[in-house]
Amino acid sequence: MRVTQWLEERQTDARFALRQLRRAPGFAAVAVLTLALGIGANSAIFALADATLLRELPYAYPAERLVMLGESRGPDTLVNVSPLDFRDWSTQNRTFDVMGATTTGDLASIVRPDGTPEQLPAEQVTPGFFEALGVRPILGRMFQPSDSAAPRVVVLSEGLWRNQFGGDHTAIGRALAIGGQPFTVIGVVPASFQFAPPSLGDTATNPAQLWTFYVIGDQPWGRLTHLLRVVGRLKPGVTLEGAQADLDVVAARLAEQFPEANKGHGVAIRPLREALMGREIQLTSMLLLGVVGFVLLMCCANVASLLVAQAGQRSRELAVRAALGAGRGRVVAQLLTESLVLASIGGVLALAVAAALLAAAPAIVPPGVLPVAIALSFDARVAAACAVSALAVGVLFGLAPAWHASRGRLVDAMAADARVTRRGGWLRSGLVSVQVAAAVLVLCGAGLLLRALVTLQRLDSGPRASQVLTAVVSLPFPAPGSASQYPTAAAAFRFYEAIENEIRAVPGVRHVAWGGALPLDGLWFGQPFEIVGDPPKPYASRDLAPYHMVSPEYFAALDLPIVAGRAFTDADSAQAPAVCIVSEEFATRFLGGRSPVGMRLVLPRMVFGDDTQVPKVEIIGVARQVKTRAVEPEPMPHVYVPLAQNNWWMASLIVRPESGDAAALLPSVRAAVARVDRERVLARPRTMATIAHDATARPRFRAVLVGAFALLALMLATVGVFGVLTQLVQQRIREFGVRIALGASRTHVIGLVVRHAARITTIGLAVGLGLAFMLGRLLASLIFPIAPSDPITYTLAPLVALLTAAVACVAPAWRATRVDPATAFRED
Repeated sequence: MRVTQWLEERQTDARFALRQLRRAPGFAAVAVLTLALGIGANSAIFALADATLLRELPYAYPAERLVMLGESRGPDTLVNVSPLDFRDWSTQNRTFDVMGATTTGDLASIVRPDGTPEQLPAEQVTPGFFEALGVRPILGRMFQPSDSAAPRVVVLSEGLWRNQFGGDHTAIGRALAIGGQPFTVIGVVPASFQFAPPSLGDTATNPAQLWTFYVIGDQPWGRLTHLLRVVGRLKPGVTLEGAQADLDVVAARLAEQFPEANKGHGVAIRPLREALMGREIQLTSMLLLGVVGFVLLMCCANVASLLVAQAGQRSRELAVRAALGAGRGRVVAQLLTESLVLASIGGVLALAVAAALLAAAPAIVPPGVLPVAIALSFDARVAAACAVSALAVGVLFGLAPAWHASRGRLVDAMAADARVTRRGGWLRSGLVSVQVAAAVLVLCGAGLLLRALVTLQRLDSGPRASQVLTAVVSLPFPAPGSASQYPTAAAAFRFYEAIENEIRAVPGVRHVAWGGALPLDGLWFGQPFEIVGDPPKPYASRDLAPYHMVSPEYFAALDLPIVAGRAFTDADSAQAPAVCIVSEEFATRFLGGRSPVGMRLVLPRMVFGDDTQVPKVEIIGVARQVKTRAVEPEPMPHVYVPLAQNNWWMASLIVRPESGDAAALLPSVRAAVARVDRERVLARPRTMATIAHDATARPRFRAVLVGAFALLALMLATVGVFGVLTQLVQQRIREFGVRIALGASRTHVIGLVVRHAARITTIGLAVGLGLAFMLGRLLASLIFPIAPSDPITYTLAPLVALLTAAVACVAPAWRATRVDPATAFRED
């Protein structure tokens, strides 16, 4: 009976709430739109946090059983794994069901059905790779250990299968030419399968579209070259700590057996979710979720302030209800129901706002900012979050005003003006102070991120030339036992020389060069080295430096100065003495006060299977320091070697025009490459200006998004201050009339309004700045390059808040000075 009565009361209250909203359409519109924006934005950001922090990975096994493994060379260092170490880990461990490995950053050349060549992201994987993740083919089969006897087999993505074979089920068993060599199609993986961990620097990578079989041989370089990413599936009940202890034993055993390659090396294990998402994007998700949480709090404060004002106007109505026997709890329940009805309407509109924001996300979010594992979409989880948020804020913004309105005394309420009352003024002022504090906090956060972005963009990345065209050219890597058009590094070098000669003949070209990883691109390949004359170190303990194979015009093409010694020339050929150039950081960190030019390094060549002695390489120059990525904890020591003395099957083409837009050269450069080898295509064509812009895409996205929320927070705070002052003037209209009648000046009346605004604003500024200092220290302790005590930010943010509060004072203060004493006395 009591439940039925309670439900009937709630239905009555809900119907009454709807009638109240129809009677006050202006109040209803402002409150509903405020809630829709706040809840909708919060739900959209929840979708990002859900994908990075909460949602299950799109694999067959629980996320807690899937890990990524790497070799550690120090605290929290995760690097790629050597093939032979991976083989030993997978056979000697006791805590994993299976381990699998994949190469990184491969490109495969295929010919489309229309005859056009194309390069696609590809990977070489071991049989355990798909097994560890529980991937099942939609057609055919996955790799098996027996495929090592005939490794020229390929597994396709569903998208490539449909584009290349038209979705034909007879594609299994047919041949696909990859790099000019026939591979047999054995399987197709579903489109839902995505595996693309961020590369170095947490930059997003493109998912592979085809996978070939990786053969682990017994080559002498099998423990010295680190090129595999390893995934593993833990046995049921095994913890990360247990797996770590197990593999620590294996690593210690390998270090004892192979001290030259493994001494000082350990195993690092981390959850696969963290590896796929990247630590930076997870921290960014938490940051944005916190920001929209504060904005939502401001929305609640704004609506609560409106409800307090409305409750003040309804004080006589509430007093009548109390006189007729309604208890305090009944009045609170009625007002709380009204706020929940209001929140429900706002929540419905918030669903549309969230859906619109997520639909627009692909166009708003810059490419490469989010890992491919993150798919932002409006689904049941986002809708549920929106509903829970609406319910929570309905209670949050409705309970305090309802409780406050129910505390009024009957006599006071009956005597009060039905339109104007001072009751609730202190509560509204407190709510506005909360809004100002939140606005200052969000403004400071946006200012810190913006300052960090400006600092990153102003830092010298090394190259002076921005109008330089770059593209990646990949040659088919010679597979064991297969004929190849480029079977040796020398053959690949002749291809690069032919390309250079063709492009030099293009009108308007100033420099043509080849290089490895480019500045600010976030990618690099490291080689261990030691300095001749210094105490020798085991191979595993040698220092590691980014290793670049470049042609003679590389430094001129990028306008990268040689600050000591000389640059490479054509005389630095394969038959000439081995030479190298080091960066400024290399000279400072490893050579101390010694003159670098003329010193020698023990530096292995990056040529697999090269059984020649590791050469002693003479340093002939020092290059200006470059940044590998926009956010570098410390400068990296780079080593450059001539392309003629150490070549590879993949390189970055660099073309600098005499003048004008470098991108305009792209058609001519493509034609020049086709004249040498029509199957070769230019992958990722970009200018250095584009690379520099992309390098700051993530910090720029953070700053812009937080800045947009800061503007919204500022608008909400302005509306709050304006509303409180408008109510103040309305409440004190007779007082102002008396003061003016007794000769008070307009300046005095304006001062009364401004002082009230100053009190509530100052309290908010003080609280907001205190929270902002804590926020700055938190951001600086993470990965963001932020000065936690930046004086410019902590000066400008409160100044902006003060100016907006001053703007909000103008209209109410002007109205106070226009009060007619005669009219004020008649209003009672």
